[in-house]
Amino acid sequence: MTPEERRDIYPPFIVSEIEKEDPEDFVAKKITDFLQLLRVIWVISNKDYQERFWVRQELPMRGDNYMETMETFLGDGEAVLEANEAGRVSMTPKQREMLTTLYDMVEDFDGDPNPLCPIDTMFDKPDNDAEIISHPDWEKIRQYAKLVYEELSGDDLDRWESERK
Repeated sequence: MTPEERRDIYPPFIVSEIEKEDPEDFVAKKITDFLQLLRVIWVISNKDYQERFWVRQELPMRGDNYMETMETFLGDGEAVLEANEAGRVSMTPKQREMLTTLYDMVEDFDGDPNPLCPIDTMFDKPDNDAEIISHPDWEKIRQYAKLVYEELSGDDLDRWESERK
């Protein structure tokens, strides 16, 4: 992905962190060190991204989808929360609370065991990302993810969106 494509897709914090990322001798110690987790929280928050890359499979992110996003978020989210509890990753109490709430919301949505819930049948169908994106519970998750992303990264997504247009 070119730097221009990256800036066209992602908000400023993610772009700047990708551009300065150096994998050698890197040890994550604070929440902003977990760029993949922050990127996936932003993806969860952004309907335009989901429509472009999950549904229409536009380049350069062809292959990105709901299931991949959930696997990454739930795996990385759990690891970061556990590392925070063990004292290896620093977060404010508010950041931890917000990340935990988002984690629980996503986990409940992704694994809803209610047999009458229409979301259950969605997960068994191929090409169901469009249905997921339009689900009212997903919209609530998307809105909360935006708040979590802003709290963790310091980006103002409304300002960024208005400047892009």
